[in-house]
Amino acid sequence: MIYWNVEIMDKVLSLDPGGKTGIYFTDGTQEQFFEVNNKNWKENYEAIRKLAKEKRANLVIFEDTNYIHKRTKDSLSLFRLLGAIEFLPVQQIKTVNVLRVKDLTKKLLKGIIQIKGLEYKQGRGKGWMFKGKRVSIHQLESFLVYYLHTNN
Repeated sequence: MIYWNVEIMDKVLSLDPGGKTGIYFTDGTQEQFFEVNNKNWKENYEAIRKLAKEKRANLVIFEDTNYIHKRTKDSLSLFRLLGAIEFLPVQQIKTVNVLRVKDLTKKLLKGIIQIKGLEYKQGRGKGWMFKGKRVSIHQLESFLVYYLHTNN
């Protein structure tokens, strides 16, 4: 059975990679968020690889970019991480362009688009909420990568 371009039985890890990598996991019945905070791209990759193995993910979707704002060590690390993700030992690897994710984030913040279960609450200690639980911007964007992939 297909649901939004993703098979119901798929175990999906959706990633917003970087120094802080937001991760959204779903298997069609449960949803979980994780965050990996490693500046070293190899450690970041290893944490993602272990989580993919632990969750038995067969589909990884990640936010991809080919844009470098500044040529820094962090930019180089990001590109190394993106390249490594493409070789994770899972059945399928898909990408969503970073510009699509940023555009959707802006539209959600302005209230132009709404996604059920997702809201932005202003004020101290507030922020992005997913089904009543606070999520970081990186976790939010990992979910949006999944959302964009499944709602082509």
